[in-house]
Amino acid sequence: MKLRTTFVVLLIVVTLVLSSLTYGGLELYKQETLQRNQASVDESAALAADQIATRVRERRDYIGYVASQPATANVSKSGTTIGGVVNNSRFFAAQVVAANGTVVAFGGQIDESVRRETIGSDVSDEAYFVEATRRSSYVSAPEAVPGRDRYLVVVSAPIITDDGLQGVFAASMYVSTDTLLGPVATLDTRRQRVTVTASDTVLFDSDERFEQVLTGTARVDGVGWQLTVERDRSQLNAQLQTLAVAQGVGLLLVLLSVVSFWVWESRMNLRQTDRLLEGFSSLLDGQHGHSLDLSASEEWIQIGEGFNELSAGLAAREAAVHEREERLSVLNRILRHNLRNDMNVILGYADLIEERADGELVASAAATIQTTGGDLVDLGEKARWIDEGLDDTATERGELDVASLVERVVADVGASYPETTVTTDLPPGSAATAFAAPAVEEAVRNLVENACEHNDTAAPCVEVSVSARTAGETDGGDAPLDTDGPDSRVSGEVRIVVRDNGPGISDYELEAVTEGHETALEHGSGVGLWLSRWLVEHSGGRLDFADNEPRGTVVTVSLPRAADGS
Repeated sequence: MKLRTTFVVLLIVVTLVLSSLTYGGLELYKQETLQRNQASVDESAALAADQIATRVRERRDYIGYVASQPATANVSKSGTTIGGVVNNSRFFAAQVVAANGTVVAFGGQIDESVRRETIGSDVSDEAYFVEATRRSSYVSAPEAVPGRDRYLVVVSAPIITDDGLQGVFAASMYVSTDTLLGPVATLDTRRQRVTVTASDTVLFDSDERFEQVLTGTARVDGVGWQLTVERDRSQLNAQLQTLAVAQGVGLLLVLLSVVSFWVWESRMNLRQTDRLLEGFSSLLDGQHGHSLDLSASEEWIQIGEGFNELSAGLAAREAAVHEREERLSVLNRILRHNLRNDMNVILGYADLIEERADGELVASAAATIQTTGGDLVDLGEKARWIDEGLDDTATERGELDVASLVERVVADVGASYPETTVTTDLPPGSAATAFAAPAVEEAVRNLVENACEHNDTAAPCVEVSVSARTAGETDGGDAPLDTDGPDSRVSGEVRIVVRDNGPGISDYELEAVTEGHETALEHGSGVGLWLSRWLVEHSGGRLDFADNEPRGTVVTVSLPRAADGS
């Protein structure tokens, strides 16, 4: 992935993360704000309901206390008891009911006609009488007052003496903010609506209406009433709207920060990176001497200076290489043409001298001239191979029948050196098919010719053998070629082994070839071994040298084996 693409992906990820954190943080704050306001509404409802329950409990306890007094059981003193309750509390009426359910005393802020009608009436079926006889005290369900938009409750308690249940004392109270619902008056009804209901009966309603509200409900213990608080959300919505605007601004700032960082990074680094890559592309295209002006920061200035130094160095090296190639081209021309042509003239005259020489010394000198001149002509031919045989077209690899190659080489060299016995050991068919360049044949020819030419024994002999092995197969000798790479055309190796019984190759010449460089003190006498090594290595092979027993040299050419070879 390119640096610019990677950076864009990274910025997108960072943007998403920062945006998510910003959005998530603000959303979390919004939820906490809503929960906090909802908790406030619930707390207000619960507190008011608890205070109403306290007032109901106080009134019930008060009536229970009055019913427990001895004077309440004395009917002759009922008027005094009722008057005390009405005058000293919020109850507007009270009555004494006998144990059989007959009202024996009734008084308070009521019409006289109502008082007379009530006294003597039977209330044994009324809930406030029945429940009071079963428990210590009781608060009745709210009852609508006829002709008035008001409700009242009856609080009753049993009258008990040592002789048992004597009756019930009951008192009536309007349900309003002056009595039991006093706590709702402390609530701010400008910002919230408060309702108190008993089943389907609305005992109190502040009549405020809001479009959007937060609702909290609570139950009044002891009577089962429900108190509801509906708080106006308009102010909260305004706060949340402001928060949403802040949220949008925050996200915009995040995006602007990321874009600004992108612009800065593009100017400071990405653009400089692109220019640096373009500079390297120019160097790869051969435009040595290309310079860059990277001035975004001190580090880029140093990189630019380093690139310019590298480019200048490559330009100088290219010029030196070009000059060296020109010199080698001239030298190669001299070896291939001028020297060869002149040597052919010299060899012609040497033949003439040898034919017409009268003395043995002159004939021997002419023979020496012919031998040395032939070597120089051969050297020029090898120079041609170095120039032409190592280019890309000459070293293009393909399937190569090694056995046929060796047969051709042995036939040619055997004809040139009839005094040397050259034998072969070849596998049958196409078992030894290498994946190599045709120029390998010249490498094998050089090795066989060297073995024949420099053999100084009375019975010179050279043996050339060919073998093949698959990938991973070993024979206890040299390490196999590394042919298990990604190239499916190669599997295993083919070996060509040249053995002779000559004097062997000198140590300094072997060291020069195997180490890959010559010095003024350590150098070879020719270029045959060098040429063989280069041709073999250009085919992906390897050249190894060893001593033959009891005398001579063993040269092994290892080549990649074609995958289809068998």
